[in-house]
Amino acid sequence: MAELIEVEVACARPELQVVRVLSVPVGTRARDALKLSGIGAQFAGLDLERCALGIYGREISGERELQAGDRLEVYRPLYKDPRTARREAVAQGTVLGRSCR
Repeated sequence: MAELIEVEVACARPELQVVRVLSVPVGTRARDALKLSGIGAQFAGLDLERCALGIYGREISGERELQAGDRLEVYRPLYKDPRTARREAVAQGTVLGRSCR
């Protein structure tokens, strides 16, 4: 019997955040754990084969073997560069929803 490790798989959108705890065999790859989590069923349009993945804020390959305690995160594409968004907000006189004038 294969030794199991515990990992988390997290995916979030503004309207929904899901974190699943999984017990997977040692040697399980990131992309495989994502598929095992079942998160794809809750996020319409999530491409499990191509979405960007990371562990604790650092992007990784889907082929990376997970370690006990890893938190696998699914990253969604940015619609706007955060620096550009901040410059636009300052130009409009608002930062984080507050007036800066």
